[in-house]
Amino acid sequence: MKSFLLLLSLACFASVQAMGQTKTDLDLSGYCSKVIVGDDMEVSLYTPTMFRIRTSDLEGEKFPPEYEIPFVIGKLENWDPVEYSHWGDGEYDYIETGQIRILISKATGDWTVWTAGGDRQIYPSEGRIHGMFRDGYTVFDNASAFNERNNNNRYTHWFYNPSTGRYVDTYLHEDLIFDRYFIYGPDYPALFAQFNELVGPEPLLPMKAYGTFHMQHLICEGSQEQLLAYARKLRAKDLPCDVLIIADEWGDGCPGGGGDDYWGQLDWYENYTKPLSVKGMCDSLEAMHFDVMTIHHSAPDFVHREENTPRRIREWTSRVYDEKLWWEKMEEQYDNGVDGTWQDTRQNDITDGVIWMHTQEYFGPEQRVLFNGARKMMLFNYWDADGRDNTIAANNLIGSRRYPFRWTGDIERSYAELKFQVKAITNTHGAMKGVSYITCDDHGKDWKVHARYNQLLDFLPVSRTHAYRPWQFILSNEEWDELLKEEGYGSTQDYIPSTDDASHNPMRPLNTLKREIMEKLTDEKTSRIKTAEISIRKHRKLRYRLLPYIYSTAYVNYLTGMPICRPILLAFPEDSRCRQDHFPYQYMFGESILVAPVYGDFKTMEIYLPPGNSWIDYWDKKIYSGGQLLTYETTDAEKLPLFVRNGSIIPMREEQNWIETGEIWDPLILDIYPDTASSFTLYEDDGRTTYYKDGQFTKTMFECSMNDSEISVIINKSEGEYIGHPNKRNYIIQLNLIRRPPERITLNTIELQESINSNSLEDDKFGWTYDSKRGMVIIKISVRTSEESEIVVSLEPTFKK
Repeated sequence: MKSFLLLLSLACFASVQAMGQTKTDLDLSGYCSKVIVGDDMEVSLYTPTMFRIRTSDLEGEKFPPEYEIPFVIGKLENWDPVEYSHWGDGEYDYIETGQIRILISKATGDWTVWTAGGDRQIYPSEGRIHGMFRDGYTVFDNASAFNERNNNNRYTHWFYNPSTGRYVDTYLHEDLIFDRYFIYGPDYPALFAQFNELVGPEPLLPMKAYGTFHMQHLICEGSQEQLLAYARKLRAKDLPCDVLIIADEWGDGCPGGGGDDYWGQLDWYENYTKPLSVKGMCDSLEAMHFDVMTIHHSAPDFVHREENTPRRIREWTSRVYDEKLWWEKMEEQYDNGVDGTWQDTRQNDITDGVIWMHTQEYFGPEQRVLFNGARKMMLFNYWDADGRDNTIAANNLIGSRRYPFRWTGDIERSYAELKFQVKAITNTHGAMKGVSYITCDDHGKDWKVHARYNQLLDFLPVSRTHAYRPWQFILSNEEWDELLKEEGYGSTQDYIPSTDDASHNPMRPLNTLKREIMEKLTDEKTSRIKTAEISIRKHRKLRYRLLPYIYSTAYVNYLTGMPICRPILLAFPEDSRCRQDHFPYQYMFGESILVAPVYGDFKTMEIYLPPGNSWIDYWDKKIYSGGQLLTYETTDAEKLPLFVRNGSIIPMREEQNWIETGEIWDPLILDIYPDTASSFTLYEDDGRTTYYKDGQFTKTMFECSMNDSEISVIINKSEGEYIGHPNKRNYIIQLNLIRRPPERITLNTIELQESINSNSLEDDKFGWTYDSKRGMVIIKISVRTSEESEIVVSLEPTFKK
């Protein structure tokens, strides 16, 4: 399977290099192999197991080249020819490649798919649908798979224009072209690889975006001083963060209080232009290692924008501006140091694509896009009073995966919503629909729910908090009344309940007072009010240490389409219980870490550990056998259940509360759980440019094997190149679950010196030590990246793991 994935990654990478281009000289007339069936049907063969069937009611030329690539397709270079046979009889047209046979009814145009030779029918079938897959295949139109409910038009209207590099300049107004796509695996890696190549990969985010996003939602109470103070407090309180999102208060909803009549403004609110200029403010935040994003409820009026979606789906686009004016204002923000936009216009995938692509064109290859759009899916929605069902991502088009990242909307604060989000994001409506970069809000009805939400966030591809601060007080009205009285402020009844009418009421806004009290009490050495801060710090620091692992997993997603979060049914299809999706609320974070978010105030929770591996509790290193339903204690709300697959090699970095632009991981920590044989491939690039699309990145494979007498760790030479890749690197290798100290350790046959005091190891250029309390061998070495290096750990004859 691993060799198959490697071949797929190479093939996929070769096909997606053109994705970084805006305008192309693509010849649409020779895009792929085609078969015309009857008067109004065209079959486009992309691979021997992937095709499109198009029906056309156009007058005159039925299949003009300018309509070749709709919004759902992201591949902007010609496909390799597909060998096929085409014949017919009185009832059917037959098209056969080396792997499948397509039967098309001459009477109705209905079609079925069979294995080559016609021995077994593949489609249609009656198996259970998992996301967008069923029985080893998928079939979808521009909006959704298997005719799942969707608010967008299923007909094909938007087409890629090679001369402009956009999907909006060639537009078909009428419902005259209908496309259906079919992909056969039959296994998941083959399905995701072909889907990735056809629709286009999810591009890598800027490296800093794999940290954490924080936002204050202050409406017009916000100011530059408050933003800078919040940034300083995050650093002072030892809380990792890389991106600050300025919500409505930057100017989008101010002045005016952020109401519907005010959203969508383009000029900075005066509170954010003094005492520093906007550029000075952004420079100050950059000096503290923060990037900056701003929210927008407006959109540029590009050609055919009105046809984007039905009127009721445009509710969140509060204002539309002349395209040139909107971009002048947005580019001015970029020039002043703003790094990205949160397009809270929601349910506008075509608009999001236009903004994402133009931003990348404006930045050029030296900077990646930082973009937050919407993938609305939730159990309960505050804003839809008509009871609209939002439990599926019905507002999104399949092609939107090319423009990450996405947020699920304004969700409820309950455990029930948290449970829904776990499955929706990491399984049914995210990963299993080919969309990895999704995150959700972090609200909670109490500190425990707040903590559990943040634990989930830190083990998603994107960790983004909404309005709550890590030290947020979450109290009932009665508890706030008591606290206000204790602090000498009277009752909540003495204050207006919100900021909406603050300018018309002489009483002080209650939310402002609550924030001031919260800041005062959390600044004291001790606080009598419990918050989620300890849990957030603990798990967020772990996320930041896991950056090399997360970033490498993001590369696998880019190259092969395999999701970053992998539901158990995808990660372990050989197990019938996993294959049937019996455990949809736990998932693999990459290939090594099993995550089981706690979605209730449980004393214990059942966690399934798949067979074929032993599993190690990350926190206490206790070993569990696979193939069991484990009853796990969850009374500690500050601990997320995490299990490491035995044999895992997990690359990590040293602790730091931010990510440097273009940082090099030195020393690189290899956290290894030795087994018979295992490997991991580290991917690296400069972390900020799009040159990775042209092949400017490196791969380094780590291998570990173990027998009764020794453990071998091989650091293979790095393959590839990018500007800034180091010639030498320091490593700290942590071998877990070692019950006795080794006899000797060698690096390329040269014996390393043992350090008796583990604290002195950091000062040695080379060496090793044994930590008996943790059962860990720690080895520090320095090697050239252009050479293979092997570390051999000789074990005592009586060694037992």
